[in-house]
Amino acid sequence: MPVYPDPSLGSLHSYLKNNNIESHVLDAKLARLNLSGIMDRLKYYRPETIGLTSFTHEIDHVAKTASIIKKDLPGTRILIGGAHANALPERVLSEYRIFDIALHGEGEVTLAELLNNNFRNLNSVAGIAYRENGNIILNPKRDYVDLKSIPPLDWTDFPKAKSYPIFTSRGCRHNCIFCSRPLGSQVRFRNNDDIIKELENTVRLFNPRMVYFWDENFCHNRDSIERLLEEKKKNKIIKNVRWFCQSHISSLDYGLLKLMKESGCARIGIGLESGNDEILKKTGKGITKNRIRRAMECLKKINIPVEGYFLLGLPDETKKTCLDTINFATELNPKFPTFGIVVPYPGTEIYNMAIAGKGGYRIISPNWADYNKIIGKAIELQELSRKELETLQARGYLTVLFRNFRILDILRFLFQYFYDIKGYLINHFRHF
Repeated sequence: MPVYPDPSLGSLHSYLKNNNIESHVLDAKLARLNLSGIMDRLKYYRPETIGLTSFTHEIDHVAKTASIIKKDLPGTRILIGGAHANALPERVLSEYRIFDIALHGEGEVTLAELLNNNFRNLNSVAGIAYRENGNIILNPKRDYVDLKSIPPLDWTDFPKAKSYPIFTSRGCRHNCIFCSRPLGSQVRFRNNDDIIKELENTVRLFNPRMVYFWDENFCHNRDSIERLLEEKKKNKIIKNVRWFCQSHISSLDYGLLKLMKESGCARIGIGLESGNDEILKKTGKGITKNRIRRAMECLKKINIPVEGYFLLGLPDETKKTCLDTINFATELNPKFPTFGIVVPYPGTEIYNMAIAGKGGYRIISPNWADYNKIIGKAIELQELSRKELETLQARGYLTVLFRNFRILDILRFLFQYFYDIKGYLINHFRHF
Protein backbone atom coordinates (compact mmCIF):
# COMPACT_ATOMS: atom_id res chain seq x y z
CA MET A 1 0.00 0.00 0.00
CA PRO A 2 1.31 3.51 -0.80
CA VAL A 3 2.93 5.72 1.84
CA TYR A 4 2.38 8.84 -0.30
CA PRO A 5 -0.74 10.55 -1.70
CA ASP A 6 -1.74 10.02 -5.32
CA PRO A 7 -0.11 12.81 -7.39
CA SER A 8 -2.84 12.76 -10.05
CA LEU A 9 -5.58 13.21 -7.46
CA GLY A 10 -3.50 15.92 -5.83
CA SER A 11 -3.11 17.86 -9.06
CA LEU A 12 -6.79 17.60 -10.05
CA HIS A 13 -8.02 18.57 -6.58
CA SER A 14 -5.55 21.47 -6.28
CA TYR A 15 -6.48 22.80 -9.73
CA LEU A 16 -10.21 22.76 -8.96
CA LYS A 17 -9.74 24.44 -5.57
CA ASN A 18 -7.47 27.07 -7.11
CA ASN A 19 -10.22 27.84 -9.63
CA ASN A 20 -12.91 28.13 -6.93
CA ILE A 21 -14.67 24.90 -7.94
CA GLU A 22 -16.04 22.88 -5.04
CA SER A 23 -14.09 19.65 -4.75
CA HIS A 24 -13.70 16.86 -2.20
CA VAL A 25 -10.94 14.30 -2.56
CA LEU A 26 -10.78 10.72 -1.31
CA ASP A 27 -7.47 8.87 -1.65
CA ALA A 28 -8.82 5.50 -0.57
CA LYS A 29 -5.50 3.67 -0.91
CA LEU A 30 -3.61 6.12 1.28
CA ALA A 31 -6.49 6.24 3.79
CA ARG A 32 -6.58 2.42 3.86
CA LEU A 33 -10.35 2.48 3.29
CA ASN A 34 -12.32 -0.61 2.36
CA LEU A 35 -15.51 -0.37 0.30
CA SER A 36 -17.66 0.23 3.38
CA GLY A 37 -15.44 3.15 4.42
CA ILE A 38 -15.55 4.61 0.92
CA MET A 39 -19.34 4.43 0.79
CA ASP A 40 -19.65 6.07 4.23
CA ARG A 41 -17.64 9.05 2.96
CA LEU A 42 -19.60 9.30 -0.28
CA LYS A 43 -22.96 9.12 1.51
CA TYR A 44 -21.81 11.94 3.78
CA TYR A 45 -20.91 14.26 0.87
CA ARG A 46 -23.59 12.94 -1.55
CA PRO A 47 -21.77 14.36 -4.61
CA GLU A 48 -23.54 14.90 -7.93
CA THR A 49 -20.39 13.85 -9.81
CA ILE A 50 -17.71 11.34 -8.85
CA GLY A 51 -14.42 10.89 -10.68
CA LEU A 52 -12.60 7.56 -10.43
CA THR A 53 -9.14 6.61 -11.66
CA SER A 54 -7.82 3.23 -12.72
CA PHE A 55 -4.81 1.39 -14.04
CA THR A 56 -5.53 -1.32 -16.61
CA HIS A 57 -5.43 -4.24 -14.18
CA GLU A 58 -7.82 -2.42 -11.81
CA ILE A 59 -10.57 -1.45 -14.27
CA ASP A 60 -12.89 -4.42 -13.55
CA HIS A 61 -12.65 -3.78 -9.82
CA VAL A 62 -13.24 -0.03 -10.28
CA ALA A 63 -16.28 -0.69 -12.50
CA LYS A 64 -17.78 -2.97 -9.83
CA THR A 65 -17.18 -0.25 -7.23
CA ALA A 66 -18.90 2.25 -9.53
CA SER A 67 -21.90 -0.07 -9.80
CA ILE A 68 -22.24 -0.17 -6.01
CA ILE A 69 -21.94 3.64 -5.87
CA LYS A 70 -24.71 4.03 -8.46
CA LYS A 71 -26.92 1.60 -6.58
CA ASP A 72 -26.53 3.45 -3.27
CA LEU A 73 -26.40 6.95 -4.77
CA PRO A 74 -28.69 6.79 -7.81
CA GLY A 75 -28.39 9.66 -10.24
CA THR A 76 -24.70 10.20 -9.50
CA ARG A 77 -22.66 10.95 -12.60
CA ILE A 78 -19.47 8.84 -12.71
CA LEU A 79 -16.35 9.84 -14.66
CA ILE A 80 -13.42 7.52 -15.31
CA GLY A 81 -9.85 8.66 -15.84
CA GLY A 82 -6.37 7.28 -15.34
CA ALA A 83 -4.03 5.23 -17.49
CA HIS A 84 -6.58 2.77 -18.88
CA ALA A 85 -9.18 5.35 -19.87
CA ASN A 86 -6.45 7.55 -21.30
CA ALA A 87 -5.36 4.78 -23.67
CA LEU A 88 -8.79 3.33 -24.54
CA PRO A 89 -11.50 5.93 -23.81
CA GLU A 90 -14.05 4.59 -26.30
CA ARG A 91 -13.49 0.97 -25.35
CA VAL A 92 -13.89 1.74 -21.64
CA LEU A 93 -17.33 3.20 -22.29
CA SER A 94 -18.22 0.30 -24.58
CA GLU A 95 -17.18 -2.37 -22.06
CA TYR A 96 -18.41 -0.61 -18.91
CA ARG A 97 -21.73 1.16 -19.25
CA ILE A 98 -21.55 2.19 -15.61
CA PHE A 99 -19.17 5.02 -16.57
CA ASP A 100 -20.81 8.12 -18.04
CA ILE A 101 -17.76 9.96 -19.36
CA ALA A 102 -14.12 8.90 -19.94
CA LEU A 103 -11.32 11.47 -19.77
CA HIS A 104 -8.25 11.11 -21.95
CA GLY A 105 -5.15 13.27 -21.83
CA GLU A 106 -4.32 15.59 -18.92
CA GLY A 107 -7.46 16.07 -16.88
CA GLU A 108 -7.22 19.34 -14.95
CA VAL A 109 -8.63 21.77 -17.51
CA THR A 110 -11.05 19.18 -18.92
CA LEU A 111 -12.55 18.43 -15.52
CA ALA A 112 -12.84 22.12 -14.62
CA GLU A 113 -14.57 22.84 -17.94
CA LEU A 114 -17.07 20.02 -17.43
CA LEU A 115 -17.95 21.21 -13.93
CA ASN A 116 -18.13 24.89 -14.83
CA ASN A 117 -20.48 24.12 -17.76
CA ASN A 118 -22.55 21.69 -15.65
CA PHE A 119 -21.88 19.02 -18.27
CA ARG A 120 -23.64 20.92 -21.06
CA ASN A 121 -22.36 21.07 -24.66
CA LEU A 122 -20.19 17.97 -24.27
CA ASN A 123 -19.35 18.06 -27.97
CA SER A 124 -17.26 21.18 -27.35
CA VAL A 125 -15.17 19.72 -24.51
CA ALA A 126 -11.81 18.40 -25.68
CA GLY A 127 -10.34 15.33 -23.96
CA ILE A 128 -13.47 13.28 -23.29
CA ALA A 129 -15.48 10.37 -24.65
CA TYR A 130 -19.21 10.21 -23.91
CA ARG A 131 -22.49 8.65 -25.07
CA GLU A 132 -25.06 10.40 -27.23
CA ASN A 133 -28.17 8.76 -28.68
CA GLY A 134 -26.72 5.31 -28.08
CA ASN A 135 -23.41 6.14 -29.77
CA ILE A 136 -20.00 6.70 -28.20
CA ILE A 137 -18.48 10.04 -29.21
CA LEU A 138 -14.72 10.60 -28.93
CA ASN A 139 -13.72 14.26 -28.83
CA PRO A 140 -10.21 15.35 -29.87
CA LYS A 141 -7.45 15.36 -27.28
CA ARG A 142 -6.88 18.59 -25.43
CA ASP A 143 -3.68 20.54 -26.04
CA TYR A 144 -0.95 20.03 -23.47
CA VAL A 145 -1.59 21.82 -20.20
CA ASP A 146 0.48 24.93 -19.51
CA LEU A 147 2.29 23.95 -16.32
CA LYS A 148 2.29 27.58 -15.19
CA SER A 149 -1.46 27.20 -14.72
CA ILE A 150 -1.05 24.23 -12.36
CA PRO A 151 -0.95 25.45 -8.73
CA PRO A 152 1.28 23.92 -6.05
CA LEU A 153 -0.10 20.57 -4.96
CA ASP A 154 -2.29 21.06 -1.89
CA TRP A 155 -2.20 18.03 0.42
CA THR A 156 -4.21 19.49 3.32
CA ASP A 157 -7.31 17.43 2.41
CA PHE A 158 -5.38 14.15 2.26
CA PRO A 159 -4.40 11.87 5.16
CA LYS A 160 -0.97 12.74 6.54
CA ALA A 161 1.67 10.68 4.75
CA LYS A 162 5.27 9.65 5.28
CA SER A 163 6.33 10.86 1.83
CA TYR A 164 5.03 13.37 -0.72
CA PRO A 165 5.27 13.59 -4.51
CA ILE A 166 6.18 16.69 -6.51
CA PHE A 167 6.80 17.06 -10.23
CA THR A 168 9.23 19.38 -12.04
CA SER A 169 8.14 18.39 -15.55
CA ARG A 170 5.59 16.41 -17.54
CA GLY A 171 6.15 14.27 -20.61
CA CYS A 172 8.95 12.07 -21.93
CA ARG A 173 10.78 12.36 -25.23
CA HIS A 174 12.02 8.76 -25.27
CA ASN A 175 10.29 6.06 -27.32
CA CYS A 176 10.34 2.94 -25.16
CA ILE A 177 8.01 0.38 -26.73
CA PHE A 178 6.63 -0.79 -23.38
CA CYS A 179 5.53 2.70 -22.23
CA SER A 180 2.38 4.56 -23.27
CA ARG A 181 3.79 8.00 -22.34
CA PRO A 182 0.48 9.07 -20.74
CA LEU A 183 1.62 12.69 -20.35
CA GLY A 184 2.81 12.95 -23.93
CA SER A 185 6.15 13.05 -25.72
CA GLN A 186 6.54 16.81 -25.45
CA VAL A 187 8.44 17.63 -22.27
CA ARG A 188 7.25 20.71 -20.37
CA PHE A 189 8.98 22.18 -17.35
CA ARG A 190 7.83 24.01 -14.24
CA ASN A 191 9.50 27.14 -12.95
CA ASN A 192 12.16 26.33 -10.35
CA ASP A 193 10.93 29.08 -8.00
CA ASP A 194 7.49 27.45 -7.92
CA ILE A 195 9.05 24.05 -7.20
CA ILE A 196 11.11 25.46 -4.31
CA LYS A 197 8.04 27.17 -2.82
CA GLU A 198 6.04 23.94 -3.04
CA LEU A 199 8.85 22.01 -1.37
CA GLU A 200 9.05 24.59 1.42
CA ASN A 201 5.30 24.45 2.00
CA THR A 202 5.27 20.63 2.06
CA VAL A 203 8.13 20.51 4.56
CA ARG A 204 6.58 23.14 6.85
CA LEU A 205 3.18 21.44 6.92
CA PHE A 206 4.02 17.74 6.84
CA ASN A 207 7.73 17.22 7.63
CA PRO A 208 8.01 14.27 5.19
CA ARG A 209 10.62 11.53 5.49
CA MET A 210 11.08 11.62 1.73
CA VAL A 211 10.05 13.62 -1.32
CA TYR A 212 9.39 11.81 -4.60
CA PHE A 213 10.16 13.78 -7.75
CA TRP A 214 7.38 12.33 -9.90
CA ASP A 215 8.82 13.13 -13.33
CA GLU A 216 9.05 10.38 -15.92
CA ASN A 217 12.68 11.48 -16.36
CA PHE A 218 13.81 13.86 -13.63
CA CYS A 219 17.05 14.72 -15.42
CA HIS A 220 15.60 15.74 -18.81
CA ASN A 221 16.82 19.34 -18.50
CA ARG A 222 20.26 19.25 -16.95
CA ASP A 223 20.77 23.01 -16.57
CA SER A 224 17.41 23.47 -14.86
CA ILE A 225 17.91 20.49 -12.53
CA GLU A 226 21.40 21.67 -11.57
CA ARG A 227 20.02 25.11 -10.66
CA LEU A 228 17.18 23.50 -8.67
CA LEU A 229 19.53 21.24 -6.70
CA GLU A 230 22.00 24.05 -5.99
CA GLU A 231 19.14 26.16 -4.66
CA LYS A 232 17.92 23.26 -2.52
CA LYS A 233 21.38 22.91 -0.97
CA LYS A 234 21.30 26.58 0.13
CA ASN A 235 17.71 26.67 1.35
CA LYS A 236 17.52 26.28 5.15
CA ILE A 237 14.00 24.85 5.08
CA ILE A 238 14.49 22.08 2.53
CA LYS A 239 18.23 21.43 2.33
CA ASN A 240 18.07 18.33 4.54
CA VAL A 241 15.07 16.74 2.85
CA ARG A 242 15.95 13.40 1.28
CA TRP A 243 14.49 12.60 -2.10
CA PHE A 244 13.96 9.93 -4.75
CA CYS A 245 13.64 10.23 -8.53
CA GLN A 246 13.61 8.19 -11.71
CA SER A 247 15.85 8.98 -14.65
CA HIS A 248 16.82 7.73 -18.07
CA ILE A 249 20.32 6.27 -18.00
CA SER A 250 21.49 8.56 -20.82
CA SER A 251 20.93 11.65 -18.65
CA LEU A 252 23.37 10.58 -15.94
CA ASP A 253 27.06 11.28 -15.50
CA TYR A 254 29.45 11.64 -12.58
CA GLY A 255 29.11 15.43 -12.19
CA LEU A 256 25.32 15.44 -12.09
CA LEU A 257 25.15 12.39 -9.82
CA LYS A 258 27.61 14.00 -7.39
CA LEU A 259 25.39 17.08 -7.16
CA MET A 260 22.32 14.88 -6.69
CA LYS A 261 23.99 13.10 -3.78
CA GLU A 262 25.08 16.38 -2.17
CA SER A 263 21.51 17.74 -2.39
CA GLY A 264 19.94 14.76 -0.62
CA CYS A 265 19.26 12.10 -3.26
CA ALA A 266 18.63 8.96 -1.22
CA ARG A 267 17.74 6.62 -4.10
CA ILE A 268 17.29 6.64 -7.85
CA GLY A 269 15.19 4.41 -10.09
CA ILE A 270 16.60 3.47 -13.50
CA GLY A 271 15.18 1.33 -16.28
CA LEU A 272 17.99 -1.11 -17.12
CA GLU A 273 15.61 -3.45 -18.98
CA SER A 274 17.84 -6.18 -20.49
CA GLY A 275 21.28 -7.73 -20.38
CA ASN A 276 21.27 -8.48 -24.11
CA ASP A 277 22.25 -5.70 -26.52
CA GLU A 278 20.04 -6.99 -29.34
CA ILE A 279 17.02 -7.04 -27.07
CA LEU A 280 17.95 -3.57 -25.76
CA LYS A 281 17.89 -2.23 -29.33
CA LYS A 282 14.34 -3.48 -29.76
CA THR A 283 13.11 -1.60 -26.69
CA GLY A 284 13.58 1.78 -28.38
CA LYS A 285 15.27 3.04 -25.22
CA GLY A 286 18.53 3.98 -26.92
CA ILE A 287 20.93 2.44 -24.41
CA THR A 288 23.60 -0.27 -24.41
CA LYS A 289 25.09 -2.51 -21.76
CA ASN A 290 28.32 -0.50 -21.76
CA ARG A 291 26.42 2.76 -21.18
CA ILE A 292 24.58 1.10 -18.30
CA ARG A 293 27.84 -0.16 -16.80
CA ARG A 294 29.42 3.32 -16.88
CA ALA A 295 26.44 4.90 -15.13
CA MET A 296 26.28 2.16 -12.50
CA GLU A 297 29.99 2.56 -11.77
CA CYS A 298 29.42 6.27 -11.10
CA LEU A 299 26.43 5.56 -8.90
CA LYS A 300 28.34 3.06 -6.78
CA LYS A 301 31.33 5.39 -6.50
CA ILE A 302 29.08 8.21 -5.28
CA ASN A 303 27.03 5.76 -3.17
CA ILE A 304 23.51 6.45 -4.43
CA PRO A 305 21.38 3.31 -4.01
CA VAL A 306 19.74 2.17 -7.24
CA GLU A 307 16.35 0.68 -7.97
CA GLY A 308 17.22 -1.26 -11.11
CA TYR A 309 14.23 -2.18 -13.28
CA PHE A 310 14.63 -5.22 -15.54
CA LEU A 311 12.05 -6.65 -17.93
CA LEU A 312 11.58 -10.26 -19.00
CA GLY A 313 9.49 -11.09 -22.04
CA LEU A 314 10.57 -8.30 -24.38
CA PRO A 315 9.98 -8.84 -28.14
CA ASP A 316 11.52 -12.08 -29.48
CA GLU A 317 12.85 -12.92 -26.02
CA THR A 318 14.21 -16.43 -25.44
CA LYS A 319 15.36 -18.27 -22.34
CA LYS A 320 18.95 -17.42 -23.29
CA THR A 321 18.29 -13.67 -23.52
CA CYS A 322 16.41 -13.77 -20.20
CA LEU A 323 19.40 -15.49 -18.60
CA ASP A 324 21.61 -12.79 -20.12
CA THR A 325 19.47 -10.25 -18.25
CA ILE A 326 19.66 -12.19 -14.99
CA ASN A 327 23.45 -12.53 -15.28
CA PHE A 328 23.81 -8.83 -16.14
CA ALA A 329 21.65 -7.88 -13.15
CA THR A 330 23.87 -10.07 -10.95
CA GLU A 331 26.95 -8.30 -12.29
CA LEU A 332 25.46 -4.83 -11.68
CA ASN A 333 23.96 -5.85 -8.30
CA PRO A 334 21.65 -2.84 -7.75
CA LYS A 335 20.53 -2.24 -4.19
CA PHE A 336 16.89 -2.82 -5.18
CA PRO A 337 16.65 -5.17 -8.19
CA THR A 338 13.20 -5.44 -9.77
CA PHE A 339 12.26 -8.05 -12.38
CA GLY A 340 9.01 -7.35 -14.15
CA ILE A 341 7.30 -9.44 -16.80
CA VAL A 342 6.34 -7.38 -19.84
CA VAL A 343 2.69 -6.33 -19.86
CA PRO A 344 1.14 -5.20 -23.17
CA TYR A 345 -0.41 -2.07 -21.70
CA PRO A 346 -2.88 -0.34 -24.02
CA GLY A 347 -1.31 2.61 -25.78
CA THR A 348 2.12 0.98 -26.07
CA GLU A 349 3.84 -0.41 -29.15
CA ILE A 350 4.06 -3.79 -27.41
CA TYR A 351 0.25 -3.79 -27.06
CA ASN A 352 -0.05 -3.34 -30.83
CA MET A 353 2.54 -6.06 -31.43
CA ALA A 354 0.72 -8.49 -29.14
CA ILE A 355 -2.63 -7.82 -30.84
CA ALA A 356 -0.99 -8.47 -34.23
CA GLY A 357 0.92 -11.54 -33.00
CA LYS A 358 4.29 -9.93 -33.72
CA GLY A 359 7.46 -10.13 -31.64
CA GLY A 360 6.72 -13.75 -30.81
CA TYR A 361 3.76 -12.74 -28.60
CA ARG A 362 0.59 -14.63 -27.82
CA ILE A 363 -2.21 -13.03 -25.81
CA ILE A 364 -3.40 -15.70 -23.39
CA SER A 365 -6.04 -13.80 -21.41
CA PRO A 366 -8.83 -11.42 -22.44
CA ASN A 367 -9.21 -10.20 -18.84
CA TRP A 368 -7.85 -6.77 -17.91
CA ALA A 369 -7.25 -8.05 -14.37
CA ASP A 370 -4.42 -10.16 -15.79
CA TYR A 371 -2.51 -7.09 -16.99
CA ASN A 372 -0.45 -7.02 -13.83
CA LYS A 373 3.28 -7.61 -13.46
CA ILE A 374 3.05 -9.48 -10.17
CA ILE A 375 0.66 -12.31 -10.96
CA GLY A 376 -0.78 -11.27 -14.31
CA LYS A 377 -1.25 -13.70 -17.16
CA ALA A 378 -1.79 -11.44 -20.15
CA ILE A 379 0.78 -12.77 -22.64
CA GLU A 380 3.45 -15.34 -23.29
CA LEU A 381 5.94 -15.82 -26.11
CA GLN A 382 6.34 -18.59 -28.64
CA GLU A 383 9.72 -19.31 -27.08
CA LEU A 384 8.63 -18.86 -23.46
CA SER A 385 5.44 -20.00 -21.79
CA ARG A 386 3.90 -17.93 -19.03
CA LYS A 387 5.07 -20.45 -16.46
CA GLU A 388 8.63 -20.22 -17.78
CA LEU A 389 8.53 -16.42 -17.57
CA GLU A 390 7.33 -16.53 -13.99
CA THR A 391 10.01 -19.06 -13.09
CA LEU A 392 12.67 -16.84 -14.64
CA GLN A 393 11.27 -13.86 -12.74
CA ALA A 394 11.74 -15.58 -9.38
CA ARG A 395 15.10 -16.96 -10.52
CA GLY A 396 16.23 -13.41 -11.32
CA TYR A 397 15.69 -12.17 -7.79
CA LEU A 398 17.24 -15.19 -6.15
CA THR A 399 20.26 -15.28 -8.47
CA VAL A 400 21.14 -11.63 -7.85
CA LEU A 401 20.79 -12.02 -4.09
CA PHE A 402 22.45 -15.44 -3.68
CA ARG A 403 25.42 -14.79 -5.96
CA ASN A 404 26.10 -11.51 -4.19
CA PHE A 405 25.73 -13.15 -0.74
CA ARG A 406 22.84 -10.86 0.29
CA ILE A 407 21.35 -13.18 2.90
CA LEU A 408 19.16 -10.64 4.72
CA ASP A 409 17.81 -9.42 1.37
CA ILE A 410 16.94 -13.00 0.43
CA LEU A 411 14.79 -13.32 3.56
CA ARG A 412 13.15 -9.95 2.88
CA PHE A 413 12.46 -10.94 -0.71
CA LEU A 414 10.83 -14.23 0.23
CA PHE A 415 8.61 -12.48 2.75
CA GLN A 416 7.70 -9.57 0.46
CA TYR A 417 7.18 -11.73 -2.64
CA PHE A 418 4.52 -13.83 -0.98
CA TYR A 419 3.08 -10.86 0.93
CA ASP A 420 2.59 -8.91 -2.32
CA ILE A 421 0.81 -11.81 -4.00
CA LYS A 422 -1.39 -12.42 -0.96
CA GLY A 423 -2.24 -8.70 -0.73
CA TYR A 424 -3.10 -8.48 -4.40
CA LEU A 425 -5.46 -11.43 -4.17
CA ILE A 426 -7.17 -10.12 -1.04
CA ASN A 427 -7.67 -6.63 -2.49
CA HIS A 428 -8.82 -7.97 -5.84
CA PHE A 429 -11.51 -10.26 -4.53
CA ARG A 430 -12.62 -8.31 -1.46
CA HIS A 431 -16.35 -7.55 -1.47
CA PHE A 432 -17.02 -9.37 -4.76
